[in-house]
Amino acid sequence: MLRKPLFILILLASAVYPRIGNAQTTGFRFLATGDVPYSAEQDAKYRELLSQAAAEDFAFLMHVGDTKSQDSPCTDAESTKIRNLFRQHPTPVVYTLGDNEWTDCHGVGADPLERLAQLRELIYKDESVLRLKQLGAERQSEDPAYATFIENFRFTKSEVLFVVVHVCGSDNNRRTGDTQAMQEFERRNQANLAFMKESFSKALATDVAGVAIVIHANPGFEGKTSEGFQDFVNSVRGFLDRFRKPVICIHGDSHYFRIDKPLRGAKTKARYLHFTRVEVFGSPDVAGLIIRVDPSTREVFSYEPYYLQTAP
Repeated sequence: MLRKPLFILILLASAVYPRIGNAQTTGFRFLATGDVPYSAEQDAKYRELLSQAAAEDFAFLMHVGDTKSQDSPCTDAESTKIRNLFRQHPTPVVYTLGDNEWTDCHGVGADPLERLAQLRELIYKDESVLRLKQLGAERQSEDPAYATFIENFRFTKSEVLFVVVHVCGSDNNRRTGDTQAMQEFERRNQANLAFMKESFSKALATDVAGVAIVIHANPGFEGKTSEGFQDFVNSVRGFLDRFRKPVICIHGDSHYFRIDKPLRGAKTKARYLHFTRVEVFGSPDVAGLIIRVDPSTREVFSYEPYYLQTAP
């Protein structure tokens, strides 16, 4: 009489444990960085950090924007330097533009819109730089209606959808009084909203295990949202009301490393407990954040700071 329960337990073990094992093998980790390098010293340290990371098992490198300081020159030489650094890294690079690369270039006598166009050419149109095809990325620019916005892309890895959207600092280039800036903001904001809507619909339809939204700016999740970010935050809220699995937003901009749950519903004011804001380290700190993805776990995402290992 004892044999039947034992046989059932054996069958259950053989059915359950292989699934757990298979789910675990689909997990991966990547290195998230941003808001560096801002000086020659930081450049040397960042290169050393990437060289250290290159010897490890990261699926890709992430940089959430601001590859230079606000007051450094906005030149092809600066853009080419970071382009070459990304190209030389052995893994694909998930990169979104920060304000220092283009929005704030008027402060050093350069044309922001010219810099944006050049960055799209130098970094995003050259497939050898970020190597997003290795991640199976879909670009918004594949839709003729949004051909300009090559920097918006998404990909799915281990049942997690990554959505990379061009939302940058300095109020997302929403500069009242500057007609060209406002026109650029309006066009890109509408493109961003369309891409997010499409991406979120895909997440719901395919029942992914989690979603990672990647932007540059700190959009004011705590409730201090300026007009340049209101549409973005409202779009995220709308998605969180429908999708109840883990969602994270990885960003930089304010140079304050934190992992928290700041976002509340617009009407209910209830905290979205399945949403996590992840802000990476930024200048003067040259450090990264390991983000692990494991769809077999309840939270899907886990985190660990990553530092440069200096010799004793």
